[in-house]
Amino acid sequence: MPAMESWPANPGKSALDVPTVSGGNTAMERTYKVRLVKKEGQKLGLDVDYMAERSVLPILVISGGIAEQWNKQHPERKMNTGDSITEVNGIKGNVALMLEKCKADQTLELTVCKCLTYGHLVADLEKLMLVKGCGPIMIRLSWHDAGVFNGSDGCPNAAMRLAGGGEHAFGANAGLPQVAIPLLQAISDKYVPKLISHSDLWALAANVAIKVMGGPDIVTHFGRMDAQSPSDGATSAEGRLPDGDKDAQHLRDIFRPKGFSDKDIVALSGAHTVGACHADRSGFEGPWTADKLKFDNSYFQDLLNKNWTMETVKSGNKQYRSGKEMMLTTDMALVEDPKFKEYVMKYAANQTAFFDDYKEAWVKLQELGCGQLRDIL
Repeated sequence: MPAMESWPANPGKSALDVPTVSGGNTAMERTYKVRLVKKEGQKLGLDVDYMAERSVLPILVISGGIAEQWNKQHPERKMNTGDSITEVNGIKGNVALMLEKCKADQTLELTVCKCLTYGHLVADLEKLMLVKGCGPIMIRLSWHDAGVFNGSDGCPNAAMRLAGGGEHAFGANAGLPQVAIPLLQAISDKYVPKLISHSDLWALAANVAIKVMGGPDIVTHFGRMDAQSPSDGATSAEGRLPDGDKDAQHLRDIFRPKGFSDKDIVALSGAHTVGACHADRSGFEGPWTADKLKFDNSYFQDLLNKNWTMETVKSGNKQYRSGKEMMLTTDMALVEDPKFKEYVMKYAANQTAFFDDYKEAWVKLQELGCGQLRDIL
């Protein structure tokens, strides 16, 4: 769990060598201006998807009127379904006032962003996961953003993105600010904060990654607020995230204050079915399973069925190995502890049961310390 990742999927390539997002990679490419002048008796012909929590107005339908006239006269700046209005007559961020302006003002100066909807966001994330093979490190990013909650403080608020101490400097987060966050940069530049917060994006990216890799379809709830300074994050690193070289009691000591049961602990550990450890970040070396980009129950099957031999790696840490695959001592603790082992056996025999329990525990983890979240972005 402290080092779950598979980067680099393509050694030698830059972390910033990411696919182009929909609508273009720069704000200049994605943004265009529209000027609509209403005359008496004319309808606007522009239907938008209003939701108070948003800061943009996605275009749903262009149904005649002056909006359609604009499209015919300005094909190079044609408004399309899936584009979003980000500013109306100098007003941005306040969608209620923006909508009122659309209804009341005779002349409308609109700023529109191409392909700025939830569907485009998910599609851009799916493309990133498939092209870069970075699903596991996205799971780790969401895990560490939320998992710093210790029962009293720390929550998923993307504080890790802020340099100057705090979660950005936590040893357990090594590689995340340097690799995971830059991988999301092009998507963040487009969608944050117009459509989504950084912390919501990290949660969604992990859930998209899990599905892309063959795992369960996990619901994402929205409304997390981003930290504005490093001091908004967890107050310390102590006791926040599990260490890979500890035992079963350590896992309970870490997870019980967060509200997790033995079943939850084992189910969440199943995320080790993807990713690998890297010596320069965690002090451990190697993948947990043969296919580190396939989210299934092979982690539990391997725990039970393979012969594991303890070894000491270059860092001096002890881990277990079977062929090319490895396990941490906290992984082996799941079969050494009788209560944990019951769930390992259940999940090894029944992938559906693993997926069901993982979804429940994972959503709980992603929402630690949050207030009321909403179902729709």
